[in-house]
Amino acid sequence: MHLVVAATQTEMDAYGPMDQSSADSVRQLVSGVGPMESGITLSRFLERHHTKIRSVVNFGIGGAYSSGPNHQLEVLDLCLAEREILGDFGVCYGDRVEPFPQNEFPAQSVFKLDPTLLAAAQSALSAETIDATVGTFVTVNGASGFKVRGDHFADRYGAICENMEGAALARACELFDLPLVEVRAISNQVEDRTDEVWPIAEAAARAAQAAKLIIKKLQDRR
Repeated sequence: MHLVVAATQTEMDAYGPMDQSSADSVRQLVSGVGPMESGITLSRFLERHHTKIRSVVNFGIGGAYSSGPNHQLEVLDLCLAEREILGDFGVCYGDRVEPFPQNEFPAQSVFKLDPTLLAAAQSALSAETIDATVGTFVTVNGASGFKVRGDHFADRYGAICENMEGAALARACELFDLPLVEVRAISNQVEDRTDEVWPIAEAAARAAQAAKLIIKKLQDRR
């Protein structure tokens, strides 16, 4: 069985109900927003069901960094995570965050996602001529409201986008020895915040479409 995870009901609604042919092979889970809520929700679910789960597919929206190696990312572009960084786990100095020294706080903050699932996701999307940028994602507790903060994460980690759940989900999957793949659609650029309305529904729908293609690819590999 495969598990598909989204942070909000809005995102999961974009995925839609499972069709009858998938009802016995795919489960859905709304994790909640943010590292704490999502990590706890997934861990509790896996504690009960991990022996039945073969892989976890996380999808949702994300904010693109306008600095770094992929600053050309546009709204509604798709991204696949190669690794997740818990970005604001450390000491905050204004617009930058310095990670805690490992010898003082030996907590994990970098998570490499499963390369086999990543390759399968790339194959699933390319088969439908859908482009997706692969790179490092940053997970934050609070979304970046200033461009300079996003630039800091992009430059420090070579990251392409940020979100609020990925690293926590990766840690939970690691705990239960389960592979994870993460796909996100860009809903906004990380810049100085304005009153601009982001196309969240459209981004959620695009990410959900990608997740469906990835799930189908994983089902076909049985």
